[in-house]
Amino acid sequence: MLRVPTALLLHQAPTGRHYDWLVGTPEYHRDPLAGLWTARVTQPSRCWRGLGGFDLTLLPPHRRRYLDYQGPVSGGRGGVLRVDRGTVVIHLWRENRVVWEVRCEHFSGLVEADRLSGHAWRARVVG
Repeated sequence: MLRVPTALLLHQAPTGRHYDWLVGTPEYHRDPLAGLWTARVTQPSRCWRGLGGFDLTLLPPHRRRYLDYQGPVSGGRGGVLRVDRGTVVIHLWRENRVVWEVRCEHFSGLVEADRLSGHAWRARVVG
């Protein structure tokens, strides 16, 4: 199974705060220019297990530098602070469904996520 990096960033934007979850794609190790699968989430990773499920909003792929970056974001879009990091073992990766074994500092578990429609996804901790 393929292991890729992951990070959770607290994004403090002028419109409010949220978290951006970055996950390496299956192409991560083959293509140094491959972007990161990125989704907005409202809760920090330390809370995911107790939520039952949580919504994800798919964002455009982010550059790999954001796995380690902390600081201001260009264009007056606020700033980011990394609040969790680790690895993901990819069990399944399809256009509308992913299954990941997440191992981070503040959360570890098996996460299934399904696309509901458009950019809307729903994730749940199953193990």
